[in-house]
Amino acid sequence: EIYCSAETDAEKEHFLSEHLQSLNRHIQQLGQKNYQQLYGINSPDFVFLFVALEPALLLALQHDRRIFDRALSNNIVLVSATTLLATMRTVSFIWRQEKQKNNVLAIANESGKLYDKFVGFAEDLNKIGRSIDNAAGAYKAAMNKMCDSTKYGDTIMGRMENLKKLGANTAKDSKNISSNIQQNS
Repeated sequence: EIYCSAETDAEKEHFLSEHLQSLNRHIQQLGQKNYQQLYGINSPDFVFLFVALEPALLLALQHDRRIFDRALSNNIVLVSATTLLATMRTVSFIWRQEKQKNNVLAIANESGKLYDKFVGFAEDLNKIGRSIDNAAGAYKAAMNKMCDSTKYGDTIMGRMENLKKLGANTAKDSKNISSNIQQNS
């Protein structure tokens, strides 16, 4: 503001020099704060240095073309009223992309765990199936010995009926047992 109201070129040169020194000093001081190294927070990679008067920033950039690079080397982005919103939207977009990338990594990690769990589940189902097959085979072999053999006289039920026919003293009828076992098989 005082630069614009200066009456002579010498005054303008003096105020411009003060403005550039002030801006460079502020960049240096802000860079020394090292916000990126703060412990315990998700600190930003860059800090915004907001210059409220857009013409003041443009004037500094016109007369010291390296000021923007010096700021960037200190992890500082110079912004004004017209560039602040666009810069913040860019940062928001980058954060969104980072979050999506992290989600993709988490999904990949969970997918791997789910796949491993599924493989274990399939192995367990195969074990259960083999156990059921073994149990069914053992049941069939037992039933064959009990009453299902083609040579009925060689089965336990056939021999029990032979004992009864030979005069064994029994209280129960073997036909009831035979029919109950065959109904359950």
